[in-house]
Amino acid sequence: MDYSKTTALIADDEAHMRTFLKLLFQDIGISKVYLMQNGMDAVEAYQEYQPDLILLDINMNKMNGVEALKRIRALNPDARVIMLTAVSTRDTIEETAKAGATYYILKTQSPDAIKELIVKVLATVTPAAAN
Repeated sequence: MDYSKTTALIADDEAHMRTFLKLLFQDIGISKVYLMQNGMDAVEAYQEYQPDLILLDINMNKMNGVEALKRIRALNPDARVIMLTAVSTRDTIEETAKAGATYYILKTQSPDAIKELIVKVLATVTPAAAN
């Protein structure tokens, strides 16, 4: 599948995670990736760029990922949002699902498992540039 017209947004307060995830996207073929440090910036970037896929860390400064997810879903109920976290609890998974997360990824998963999930979600996304 050609993802060259697909756009993505990554919001994570850890620079090394943003870089790691951007490299995974590039490996898949997505070159247009917006990087944000917190949920507030993610919501603003979503409004400006309307990316096809969003990855949100749950625990971030200024605005956490769950609140950012709710605000992005209010802007676009069809937004594809994957939540990221290093710590998984049943309550957290349920909270993100209730808020409208498309998927949930543990940061401890292997790079191949994360790429596989991203590709699975992308298979359900029509790139904005193709609309």
